[in-house]
Amino acid sequence: MASPGLAKGDFVPLPVTQFQKAYVTVVRSVAGLLPPDPTFPSTIFDAVSGKPQPYPDTAMHRAWYAGGKLFTDEAERMSFYWRINSVMKLTDQPKYRKYIDHETGTMHIALLVAVATVRFSRRTKAKALRATFDAEFRRRLAATVDPGEAETRQ
Repeated sequence: MASPGLAKGDFVPLPVTQFQKAYVTVVRSVAGLLPPDPTFPSTIFDAVSGKPQPYPDTAMHRAWYAGGKLFTDEAERMSFYWRINSVMKLTDQPKYRKYIDHETGTMHIALLVAVATVRFSRRTKAKALRATFDAEFRRRLAATVDPGEAETRQ
């Protein structure tokens, strides 16, 4: 049975280190650096329709599946999938490029924390998610600046 928040379409914040490990698994899997998982399914449960759907055997689907397997909690696993599909797309914007290296799977701690913890749900519109994510990233980035360093910049 799904958690109450998940049943309503809400996605839980993820532990940052666990999200990071799963994200690196996705990056390494897409790059072909991990062996194929023999448990990869041919169908997957579609949370929206409630029915099994064909699951094409592609590098990205294998990577997505491998990253998700690192979460034993269903709500966290679903949150990870939605964060990879929805929130990570936002990091492709020019303003975030200097904070992320998609090839190695590394990103600035503020960006990593924002992706792992930004609040949203299945009902959140793209524009609202962008605004919420931008605010979360700015807040996290400001928290990483050394106050002494900030004074010397002024």
